[in-house]
Amino acid sequence: MTKIVFFGNEQLAQGLENPITPIFDALIVNNYEIAALVLPRDPSSKSHPNRKKAIVAAAERHNIPIIFTDQETDLDERLRSLNAKIGVLASFGKIVKQSTINVFPCGIVNIHPSLLPKYRGSTPIETAILNGDDETGVSLMQLVAKMDAGGVFAAGKIALIGDETKQELYEKLAIFGAEMLINNLPQIISGELQPTPQNESGATYTEQLAKSSGDLNPTTMTATECERKIRAFIEFPKTRLDFHGQETIITAAKVLPDFTGDDWPDVVKCANNTFLQIQELINPKSGKKMKVTDYFNGRKDVL
Repeated sequence: MTKIVFFGNEQLAQGLENPITPIFDALIVNNYEIAALVLPRDPSSKSHPNRKKAIVAAAERHNIPIIFTDQETDLDERLRSLNAKIGVLASFGKIVKQSTINVFPCGIVNIHPSLLPKYRGSTPIETAILNGDDETGVSLMQLVAKMDAGGVFAAGKIALIGDETKQELYEKLAIFGAEMLINNLPQIISGELQPTPQNESGATYTEQLAKSSGDLNPTTMTATECERKIRAFIEFPKTRLDFHGQETIITAAKVLPDFTGDDWPDVVKCANNTFLQIQELINPKSGKKMKVTDYFNGRKDVL
């Protein structure tokens, strides 16, 4: 049984409603021994205690020790004592030092949710949705002490329909990444599969998201741009719109390509004479998610 150390929370996008752990689970089902789960910090010590709940719960179910790097005086020595063959990383959230990578005879393999060198960084899933890409994928990458710059062992594509939310695309890519890892890990460990260097001239980088990233400005954004942003920023950082005099979080909308009607209360005019129909939102007063028709039942002033 090959011994592995798992790095990361496996949340391949920021702010997910229902995190899952298919990569971690697949390793266990396929008889890899996970000697430890490594996280940058204890999630219960921060302001978002549920952020890593899924991966922590998975580790606890299988009695797998959890190592928090901010609590270790000598992380490399602790990892070396585990005698693991290889590390597997999925959304660790910080650069891993080369000395830590060198602890493992086979290094560390990173599951990255993009077709590298495209979309290096922390928000490849959101960026693929924002850009309206017709395909994305997963890269199995040799981890190096530079962001997403290592050679690629294998990459696989998936087609995008154009209506995926961040949560939906994350789930597809996480499950797809788990399958890719299991199919390729034996060859990576044996040395039969060697990484191919990335083309640095084709590298692009994604941006870290902040709360202000979710602001919608229909006067400068087309309806298509607004609709993509709503799907990409579900849960975090969320999309906010001045909707009938109140800052409102929008959770679902659709583009009206041939809109010629009068002023409808649920339709927002956007740049280039395009129109966005709001379908679902979070009521600013109650904080509850609801269909826009239900929202207007309580806003007789705008009908």
